[in-house]
Amino acid sequence: MSQYRISNAARADIVDILRLSQAQFGNQTRQRYQALILTALQAIAGTPYRIGSHDRDELAPGLRSYHLIYSRQQAKHPHGAVKSPRHIVFYRVANDDVIEVVRVLHDAMEVQLHLPDG
Repeated sequence: MSQYRISNAARADIVDILRLSQAQFGNQTRQRYQALILTALQAIAGTPYRIGSHDRDELAPGLRSYHLIYSRQQAKHPHGAVKSPRHIVFYRVANDDVIEVVRVLHDAMEVQLHLPDG
């Protein structure tokens, strides 16, 4: 398994994360965070039940989560690594064995308010 689909909501989350990162911390930080997100998505697609991923059935059936901090060391970027990633990827394994990325949310958010039902 090595494919993933990004929901419109997750795509908007990523755009917002990168836009905010650019505005607050500059272009190099945005590039590092973008590389980190891509690395995490590829890691999840390759091994959806990897170490660091968690079953989140309490939020929605079949939902899993993976904090970006678990991909921090693997995210190679010429400007260094993200020191303290603060986002969690919420995803599920679809019927066709493709990973569906549902949301990418800040770890301080009340996630249940931002996830689709079911």
